Amino acid sequence: MNFVMSPSKSQIEAILDFYRHNVKMKGENHIVAVIKDDALTITIYDSNKVMFQGKQAEEAFFFWHDKFDLPAPIDKKKTTSKTHDFYKISIGSDESGVGDYFGPLTVCAVYLDKKAMAFISDLQIDDSKNITDKNIAKLAPQLMKNVEYSLLVLHNKKYNELIGKGYNGNTLKAYLHAQAHKKLLAKIDVEKRPYLIVDQFCEERTYMNYLKKFNNPVKPDLFLTKAESRYASVACASIIARYAFLINLGRLSEKLGVKLLKGASKQVDMQASTLIKSGGMNALNNYAKVHFKTTEKAKALLDSNNPTY
Repeated sequence: MNFVMSPSKSQIEAILDFYRHNVKMKGENHIVAVIKDDALTITIYDSNKVMFQGKQAEEAFFFWHDKFDLPAPIDKKKTTSKTHDFYKISIGSDESGVGDYFGPLTVCAVYLDKKAMAFISDLQIDDSKNITDKNIAKLAPQLMKNVEYSLLVLHNKKYNELIGKGYNGNTLKAYLHAQAHKKLLAKIDVEKRPYLIVDQFCEERTYMNYLKKFNNPVKPDLFLTKAESRYASVACASIIARYAFLINLGRLSEKLGVKLLKGASKQVDMQASTLIKSGGMNALNNYAKVHFKTTEKAKALLDSNNPTY
């Protein structure tokens, strides 16, 4: 299946820079550039359309989709007549650390009933992605005391081990979401399973396909991008997941004696290069998601600073 987005010119430049070692400039048949990277082909057209193809197309598409904060892709199979009730009684789940080279992957599921909704409305949470990390640190502990939730943290060493066994990022996210749902449902005392909302990171059918080996996964009632701005339960899950990521990143920084940077950038490339130089790849394995292109960029920086003659 092909995935297509229409990013801005500056965003396209960011994609080209990220895959700069795999770019072939074309300049013909309306094709600006083609990027080939293992099981992924990205074609950039002069119309600013970017098409993702291959086994890793969906994962790459949603990585850039979320990074650029693009509009939610339209799912023609879903009707648009549904009413989005922010304070709907529901279970919502979201993840954090996906686009961060350093630090773990965290997933949280939150159940909000009527009592919890009253508390949430007083906090005036409307879109967790617009809340600064400083305010996340204030809000999350309050939420964790007043709502039912399940939080899972996949630390870097285990994350890298699973990636090495052939799992991809979306598979790991799917398993963590499903496990968080299972643990949360075991904690709450309800006669009927609450409405379940997952912040979309891949197609719904792909999500369920990832979970074929999972023991009795719960199928979401709604699989929606930017769900944290549409439902309070997902917004709260997003806040707690981000808080857990920040806490764990802080612990890694203390252990290392260096403040690890968030996200993925040239500054992160340089920091990763410094860590490889001082502790080697084995040390980096405990702090970073080493399958990111950042690792190759960090190695390239080392080679450029230490040429052989």
